[in-house]
Amino acid sequence: MNKRIKSLVLGASLVASMAILGGCGSNNIGYVDSVKVANSTEKGIEITKEINAKKAELDAKIAAADEASKQNVFNQANQELNAFANAKAQEYRQYQEQKVGELVKEKKLDVVIEKGAVVGGGTDVTDDLIAKMGKASDDQIKEAQNAAKAQEQQDAQQNAQQAGQTTAVNTEESAQ
Repeated sequence: MNKRIKSLVLGASLVASMAILGGCGSNNIGYVDSVKVANSTEKGIEITKEINAKKAELDAKIAAADEASKQNVFNQANQELNAFANAKAQEYRQYQEQKVGELVKEKKLDVVIEKGAVVGGGTDVTDDLIAKMGKASDDQIKEAQNAAKAQEQQDAQQNAQQAGQTTAVNTEESAQ
């Protein structure tokens, strides 16, 4: 589920970073590293924290559910988390699009694209966009990195537990 959230946020970043302004044949191209922007700005870190808090809240609901309703609660929680993450990704995308638009005007760029789409040339405006969006402090960035690692470990443990439960159920069914 956490990977899906990251994919949503990164996908939103990718789309937002492609503010195409200007005409054909332009050669003033800027590019940004959307992952770095999301991980280095106050807004990116704030939204990630909100999504993780919502996930923790829903995980607690799932854990508190009795076995008979656990799958139903899980499905509802998954839908709720996806809707919440999509809304937050949209919020982030709109904010980033606004800042990319400002950057395009200031730097007189014709286009800003995702770093991964650049084969050669162009101007890296990642740090400019981070500054425009509000650079997070080193402590905030470090805290977010630690939280992401902890979340990944927790998700891995949950996946291992679920896999173990599925294997146990399948083994019981096979024995009968």
